[in-house]
Amino acid sequence: MTSTAPETQRGHDAGDPLGEQPTSWQRRLRRFGHVPRPETSLRDRLDPPYTRPGRQVWSVLAIPPHVADRLVRWSGWGGPLLVTLVAGLLRFWKLGQPHAVIFDETYYAKDAWALVNQGYEGSWPKDVDKQILNDPSSVPIPTDPGYVVHPPVGKWIIGFGEQLFGFTPFGWRFMVAVLGTISVLLLCRIGRRLFRSTFLGCLAGLLLAVDGLHFVMSRTALLDLIVMFFVLAAFGCLVVDRDHARRRLAAALPVDEEGVLRPDARVAETLRLGRRPWRLAAGVMLGLAFATKWNGLYVLAAFGLMTVLWDVGARRTAGAVHPYQAVLRRDLLPAFVSTVPVAIVTYIVSWTGWIVTDKGYYRNWAASEGKDSSWSWLFPDWLRSLWHYEN
Repeated sequence: MTSTAPETQRGHDAGDPLGEQPTSWQRRLRRFGHVPRPETSLRDRLDPPYTRPGRQVWSVLAIPPHVADRLVRWSGWGGPLLVTLVAGLLRFWKLGQPHAVIFDETYYAKDAWALVNQGYEGSWPKDVDKQILNDPSSVPIPTDPGYVVHPPVGKWIIGFGEQLFGFTPFGWRFMVAVLGTISVLLLCRIGRRLFRSTFLGCLAGLLLAVDGLHFVMSRTALLDLIVMFFVLAAFGCLVVDRDHARRRLAAALPVDEEGVLRPDARVAETLRLGRRPWRLAAGVMLGLAFATKWNGLYVLAAFGLMTVLWDVGARRTAGAVHPYQAVLRRDLLPAFVSTVPVAIVTYIVSWTGWIVTDKGYYRNWAASEGKDSSWSWLFPDWLRSLWHYEN
């Protein structure tokens, strides 16, 4: 959304006096041809417009203006989807090669197969990888529980691909390749929103599409790319939430008789930003991230701080005299509730397969070794068993 003010008036917010004299260094630079940039309007600071290619570009390409406008509208999704297509072709080409168990696929592929078939990880015999590659149907799923060091979400995702395409290298790599491809699309769209440029967003996605590490991890059934995907998705949700909150602030601020948006301390410090579903979505994504590997917890803490500081910056831009106090009163508790508890609930739900069965590792601890615990009257057995397992 751009300002409705005339171009000659945009950039003159309250507190930015008209005709302000340039500083001494600006006067010196003018001798060398420097032209100072015009001040950015308050509306554009809160909700920056997307850049558009200049008319000269379209005239050189001999594209009529009405066609150019249509291309610009389509490019917001068309460009990222084209880059994603390139990424997908790279990642799915001969995905089943090499026909081997690579690195820690020896753990995650087998644990995933056990999860989707019986709800918990089994204790696999050693040297079973070659037999799986030769004839997976001849390998029985072990019913004895296996001790694992990572939560189950990443293995559930890998197992979904195995359910679709079998207990084969292509099957256990399929969903990782899907998430790797979608992450390129996410980065294109996130970059576009951050830079307000479709070109820069697509460039960021293209660089990720041809990045060697991302390429290899997208073609290997490991957990790291799955964590990256959920972290990137959470970041994208928070960026969308930030933009929506700033638009609400801009819509609530007063406009003078010339149509210029003006800062207002009362509005900036007291306005409630309403429901923020994208924060809830970010909480779910962060919960899935550390339900794949625990290092996602650090990201939860960092992103929680980041989204609060974004609110501080938005309220300061809107005219708040005490933006930190305003955020403490209006935003801190909703930000916490919509991310941390949501992430924790998501994490617990990810253990459903282990909870509803009775053969998982330590699943019956609370009913046996832990039955005399002082907390047995307060928490259900499955929750106490899970807590013991995690610790």
